[in-house]
Amino acid sequence: MNTRLIKTATNFEHKTATNADGTRLRARRNGATKTWKTRPGNFRIPVKHGLYQYGYIDHNNHLEWVSV
Repeated sequence: MNTRLIKTATNFEHKTATNADGTRLRARRNGATKTWKTRPGNFRIPVKHGLYQYGYIDHNNHLEWVSV
């Protein structure tokens, strides 16, 4: 996925992880995208999924997510 698109998207779906009912795991942006001047290819997007779970989409795992 294009990193420019994923940095601005607000809703995401995981390609392989599913919810208990079999639907794709959905997450939404929970803050601003963090970038670094010294590492321009790196980024971190805070996301919330489920009722109490939080996580990050970053430069290592962004290929596992699709923007909706």
